[in-house]
Amino acid sequence: MADAVKGSPARRALGVVLVLLLVAAAAGAGWWASRATLTSRVPKDQDPAAAAEVVWAEASTGSVGRSLPLSTTLRQPAVPVAQNALAGVVTSVSPGEVDEGDVVYVVGETPVRVVQAGAPFWRDLSRGVKGEDVKPLQRLLIGEGHLGGEPDGDFGWNTETALKAWQKSQGLEQTGVVALGELVAVSDLPAVVQLGEGIVVGKSLGGGEDSVLAPTGEREFVLVVTQEQARLIPAEATIEITYEDYTWSAVIAGSELDEFGSTTFTLTAPDGGEVCGDDCGVLPNDAQVTLRSDVVIVPRVEGTTVPAAAVRTRADGTAYLVTEEGEVEVGVRGSGQGVAVVDGVEPGTRVQVLGGGQGAQPAPQPEPAPGDDAASTQDG
Repeated sequence: MADAVKGSPARRALGVVLVLLLVAAAAGAGWWASRATLTSRVPKDQDPAAAAEVVWAEASTGSVGRSLPLSTTLRQPAVPVAQNALAGVVTSVSPGEVDEGDVVYVVGETPVRVVQAGAPFWRDLSRGVKGEDVKPLQRLLIGEGHLGGEPDGDFGWNTETALKAWQKSQGLEQTGVVALGELVAVSDLPAVVQLGEGIVVGKSLGGGEDSVLAPTGEREFVLVVTQEQARLIPAEATIEITYEDYTWSAVIAGSELDEFGSTTFTLTAPDGGEVCGDDCGVLPNDAQVTLRSDVVIVPRVEGTTVPAAAVRTRADGTAYLVTEEGEVEVGVRGSGQGVAVVDGVEPGTRVQVLGGGQGAQPAPQPEPAPGDDAASTQDG
């Protein structure tokens, strides 16, 4: 019994030693595991930078540039060219594009027609009247086939006969007289006309109301944009305006901010003239015309394109590409959306985008940003 008691401390000491050994072994295993996890697997005799993959791309034919598709508004101011001279109720209105002899509104059963004339009508036209105001009526009758010869401004028997024949063809009373107010002079026809505020179906007229408004011949091209769009448009931007088969270039001549936060850019031709130049006659005569346009924010450049990440710069500022034949000096003509247009290499040339140790990523294929007009394109 005494020997057993004496041996107990020794056994306890041995147990403590064994526990310490197990703890030390576990700690050593954890340290080794952490080293195995954190240490690079690149062999010691190899430069880690050399392990980076070299990526090659092929030069293509394409373009870079950025534009914002918007709408340009053509404003063509109109001014009153005639006052109503008839009394009665408005029974019909026909504003819009009109030509010689077209009815623009009707008071009771009396139609009011437009004719091309440089001066307003100011009196009744009947047999015996002479003057420049007779010629527009005679031209109308000649155009309708009721009168021969040339307008002479003399309201004689032939003009009266022709007028009665025309009145009959129109279902009107054959008076041989055109009362003041039945004809409205417009300087240039065809034209898009508007009616005065008082010329409304059902409205009773007493005379003296502004009746017909016609274009002045002036044109104003404006670009109305939001605050966000205005921030994208540089002052030197070019605006390409398209109508049917016609395209005109415009520049910003001025701007104005309204109370709603919108910006109105006034546009002119690059030489300061009218945007439509010699082609203005092809445009509609409407008071407002909406025209498709592209605001060129970054001018389009076409040529040989490569990923922008392939272009490198030397200390002296010159640019170059690494090709399969070595370094090639290039000139950069434009860039955008990860693509550069360069001079100095031909389409089909393989260029190095990623070199060993640079740590860059392959250049993504260009995607046109929202609102961009083909920020970049490539062929091949």
